[in-house]
Amino acid sequence: MVEALLLLGGNALGLSLYYKNKKKHQKKHLHKLMNMGSPRIIPANDTPKNQTNIINSEDIKKKTSEERQAINYLNGNIGSVLLLLSSRAYPITLLPGIALAIYSCMPIYKRAYSAIFKEKKLKNDILNGLVVTGSMATGHFLVTALFTFISNLGTVVVQKSKGYSEEMLKGVFDQKVSTVWLLKDGTELETAIEKVNINDIIIVHTGELIPLDGIITKGAVTIDQHALTGESIPVEKDIDDKVLASTVVIAGYAWIKVTQTGQNTVVAKIENVLQDTSHFKTGIQLKGELWSDKAAAPILGLGLLFWPLQGPAMATAVFNCSPGNGIRLSASAQTLTHIILAAQKNILIKDGRVLEQLMEVDTVVFDKTGTLTEDEHVVSRILSANNKFSEDDILFYAAATEQKVSHPLARAIIEKAEASELTLPDVALSDSRYEVGMGVTATVNGKTTQVGSLTFIKKTGLPIPEEIKEEVITAIDDGFSVVMVVIENQIVGAIEIQAQLRPEVKQVIKSLRERGIKNMYILSGDQKEPTRQMANMLKLDGYFHNVSPEDKSNIIEELQNKGKKVCFIGDGINDVIAMKKANASISLSGASTIATDVAQVILMSGSLLELDDLFEIAHNLKNKLIMTIVSYTTVVVVSFTSFVFLGAPPFIALIVQSIVNNTYGMSQALLPLKQLRDNKKLKHENDKTLIIKKAQRTTA
Repeated sequence: MVEALLLLGGNALGLSLYYKNKKKHQKKHLHKLMNMGSPRIIPANDTPKNQTNIINSEDIKKKTSEERQAINYLNGNIGSVLLLLSSRAYPITLLPGIALAIYSCMPIYKRAYSAIFKEKKLKNDILNGLVVTGSMATGHFLVTALFTFISNLGTVVVQKSKGYSEEMLKGVFDQKVSTVWLLKDGTELETAIEKVNINDIIIVHTGELIPLDGIITKGAVTIDQHALTGESIPVEKDIDDKVLASTVVIAGYAWIKVTQTGQNTVVAKIENVLQDTSHFKTGIQLKGELWSDKAAAPILGLGLLFWPLQGPAMATAVFNCSPGNGIRLSASAQTLTHIILAAQKNILIKDGRVLEQLMEVDTVVFDKTGTLTEDEHVVSRILSANNKFSEDDILFYAAATEQKVSHPLARAIIEKAEASELTLPDVALSDSRYEVGMGVTATVNGKTTQVGSLTFIKKTGLPIPEEIKEEVITAIDDGFSVVMVVIENQIVGAIEIQAQLRPEVKQVIKSLRERGIKNMYILSGDQKEPTRQMANMLKLDGYFHNVSPEDKSNIIEELQNKGKKVCFIGDGINDVIAMKKANASISLSGASTIATDVAQVILMSGSLLELDDLFEIAHNLKNKLIMTIVSYTTVVVVSFTSFVFLGAPPFIALIVQSIVNNTYGMSQALLPLKQLRDNKKLKHENDKTLIIKKAQRTTA
């Protein structure tokens, strides 16, 4: 009895952690916390309702029928153990205790039945069925009750933690609102979000979450998109701008025309991806489970051999010598935990298996434009062809001429002028004429100016001055954009513009080298020279230029044929074929393309900085899964040695082995989950403080 009580006490930690994790707390509404926002106009015959309620992953999750059944079995286990222990003093409790012990074996027998008659495979589940049968057949009902108690407790705790993890996983990018303010006949009505339709107008104020995707039709707001995209800087949204659900209004007021509802919103699509991802098994986990199932046949044979030679007790203990229970228990929880870790770092994993594939990668291929370079262009050089006009003069006239144009090259020139603190005159639209794809003609300070491509200037018949002709031709051959500047029918200079390298690129490449990535290449549709220059500057191993989207997949296949494991990083929409061909694929497209992005991983912030975190998470998961398999196997070997060669009582060895394996499994599920929840709570508090400060600065 003392031994049994000690065994029960060994599981007290698991029970306390399980019931502690059942307690949930609902977040307070952000709008209420900030004490901001405008009062609502509601019909006189309506009763004002409470503030909009934010429902997130911390809310109490309803138990499924499977969860309720598992808890019933666990309760039966507790009852059977207590009744069988008390039967020593009160024999009348023996039969009820045996009945509850048999009832608690049902999950094990169901899995064994499925393996034999449905899957028709010899699996680890059959061995578990023989363990409980053997212990009952030998009259060790307390051992049966303890074994099933440990097994059922481990299953309930791990499944419960996985359920909470999945809810937490959805909540990384999402907070939901249950009601919204709907505009009806000029009046704001609080309406259940389920009743909102596409093209309805909803109204948001300072401090509120945007409940649905839409387009602003009235007003202007400053929005914090950090939770969804990783952007730390609030963005300004005006009429006709798109806004996304689950982003926060930190200042302003807007009418939003709903464009997506329910599962069609961006954040809902992210949730669906994460839910699908959480059920993937890594290759290591699958190999571990397959190995444990393959071990079932020799373990069964060894047990049957021991039965006539050493007796049924020894044979039953042999049947328990499989690490399969522990591997199945904790490996999936570990994978899910690491997917959550990635999500908390704004890394969306669409396929959980990629975490293992990343550890095999030895070659990284970068798409150049938009991946290694910024989407924005910058002025790299100003070439002067006339001593009367300095570089600042050329920049001044070019920027003034282009200021009404929204072309990316025009923006680069204007931003350069602003950075140089040049004051630009206001050029009337009537004094400006834009020819698409060519250039702009305008009147600046009484002078006729023309700014545009070399083709545009050639149409005027003006020759390129000898002072800059060679440099202009070289720049164009190198793949750079060149804008010619004409004043009063004379070419006075040229402006060279090129894509800007992302500031984090060099550090990221250095980090990848340190992680053992042997080969790195650039794929680009640009000319040879700028591609070569970038590859040399970044000290990459090679480059491919003038590459079409179709050619990209062929290049990746060529690298794979040489035995390389390739990770492609680029645009998840435009590089579909290359993404699918690569062993692993990563996109910088961000949240807005979640549904159409084919990449296995999406860096939600649109920055390469998360690459190091991604590889670190993949490395840690692989190490933990390997350690799990090794740990469970070691426990089995020690247990087998103890009762076969060292004379330990077989059933004591059986119970101790089960306690050790299941306690380890529960710790793998619960302890990381607790850390994740603590991290999330801290992040929520920090985000809340940051949003309040931003709002206060904006309204000040």
